[in-house]
Amino acid sequence: MPRKYSMETRREDAALRRRRLIDATIELLGEVGADRLTIGMVAERADTATRTVYNHFPTREELLAAVYADLLQTYRDTPQLDIPETADPAESLRQFVAFIYDIYERQGSALTTLIELDEPEIRAQVRDMRAWRRNRLTEILRSAHETHLSLPQAVALAFVLTNHDSWRALREEAGLTQQQAIETSATGLEAGLFGIPAARAKNSARRA
Repeated sequence: MPRKYSMETRREDAALRRRRLIDATIELLGEVGADRLTIGMVAERADTATRTVYNHFPTREELLAAVYADLLQTYRDTPQLDIPETADPAESLRQFVAFIYDIYERQGSALTTLIELDEPEIRAQVRDMRAWRRNRLTEILRSAHETHLSLPQAVALAFVLTNHDSWRALREEAGLTQQQAIETSATGLEAGLFGIPAARAKNSARRA
């Protein structure tokens, strides 16, 4: 029995160390970027030995891939994803825009840095993330009885406006607040796909 307890404790300790290393890497990516990030920096931020980092992640590339996988898992774990099938498509789309943009805001520079990396494993995960987003948008828009565009066109437009690059352009280049960025994309989609006037969309957002 003591041996079993010891093994379980070691597994728990290893999981906690791995979590600490991933959190430290996310912090550093937002501060120094991926190009300047080193294993030594991660070890120092996590207050552990460099060899401990290598025990969990034999290469820097594996560490970065694990961090991106951790960020990506946020999409799948967040309860806000559970939009009822009977919900109004326009309102569901607005909720989805807010959900995606809030994730982009929380993950900030770390996500931006990783998306731009040309690492095969990360690129595969980026494709996975985009496929997931496209599928969710298709589910939402398929239930719409009538839109100004065909379903493929509607999904394409929604896909572009919920892209990380679109959020970044609104927040960093246009200088909008997070709420203004959400409102801009959501209102644009409602007008372009459903013909909902901006004033009506704004009132609907306030009620929500």
